Amino acid sequence: MSINRTATKVAVFLALVMSLVFTTSIAVAQEASSVPSRTAVISDTNLPGDTLTIAMEQVAAQEAGKQLEGWLISDDGSTLLNIGVLSIEGGEINHTYVSKTGENLIAGYNKFVITVEPSGIPDAESSGVYAYSHRVPLDVITHVRHLLVEWPSGSETGVIADLKSSISSALAHVNNAMDASTLDDVISNANSAKDAISSVLTNSASLDHAAYAAAEAPSDATVSENAANVAAVQANINAWATAASDQIEVAISKTTTQSAKIQLTSVKGYLESAQSGVDANADGTITASADEGGADQAYTAAQAIATYTLSEGELSAAGGDLGLGLPGTGDAYLSYLFSSHSMSLGLIFASLMIIGGGMLVIRTRRITSTEIIK
Repeated sequence: MSINRTATKVAVFLALVMSLVFTTSIAVAQEASSVPSRTAVISDTNLPGDTLTIAMEQVAAQEAGKQLEGWLISDDGSTLLNIGVLSIEGGEINHTYVSKTGENLIAGYNKFVITVEPSGIPDAESSGVYAYSHRVPLDVITHVRHLLVEWPSGSETGVIADLKSSISSALAHVNNAMDASTLDDVISNANSAKDAISSVLTNSASLDHAAYAAAEAPSDATVSENAANVAAVQANINAWATAASDQIEVAISKTTTQSAKIQLTSVKGYLESAQSGVDANADGTITASADEGGADQAYTAAQAIATYTLSEGELSAAGGDLGLGLPGTGDAYLSYLFSSHSMSLGLIFASLMIIGGGMLVIRTRRITSTEIIK
């Protein structure tokens, strides 16, 4: 009987271990989910990419005589652009910088840092005392620039600008067709629209640069998520452009001006969706997602690929997997190690322990019963 009691004690002990693992894992996962959001995002105000918006939570107040300042740093580190003093209010920073020269901030920079500086007028040079930082890997920012700044090499526009232009061209030809007074003119303009749609599909194929960017930083959730959004929009545009082209074929087969124009109405709708997207779920917002986003949404999603996700400390050496700053207390990727994945593994391990303990009790009881019979 002593063996039976021992096995029972083991099972009880394993049950307690499982309970401890379960509660601890939940607590750690909850803590991981509260990692503060600290980002700097490029957008448009007056010109493409001329704005940087910094939004940060849980920022400690600086000691007397000190202030935080933000800096964009060029690829080679030779150029530092001071974007101003970052005021802390209630533990948060909300700061918007708009380039006075209209500079596209994606074109010339791939790093953003926040330094601790003496209070007063923003400095021309950094103190080198880093509070927060992030580096967008060069291989990632290169593809983002192809999408937004220059592609192919030597051109003055990126993939998405060319995509928008080709959609606008197709729409212009459709409008001309719908304004035409003769069937021949309707058909001629409709065929020109069809040719422009071929350019739409060609430019849409170049949105693959978003996927190329994601492939260069497979562990960066921000890059992967926004690249996936671009891919979703790419599929939308391809579907709408193809549908528009098919409807043009139907339109030019008509034998009257009026019937051809009626058919072109749907062509215009498809192209407008490809340009500006459509609020498919009627929630008041058009997102860069399946069945909704068009070229406009692809543009903002491409900009978001180059989001600076700030971590505490200075920049890591170039060539690192993510180009993050040195880890500080509470960094997101450290918390990730103890998040839901670790909780799941802990529960599986604990479950195996309790099952094993139960089997040990059953086996021990069988042995004990056999000994009693004997």
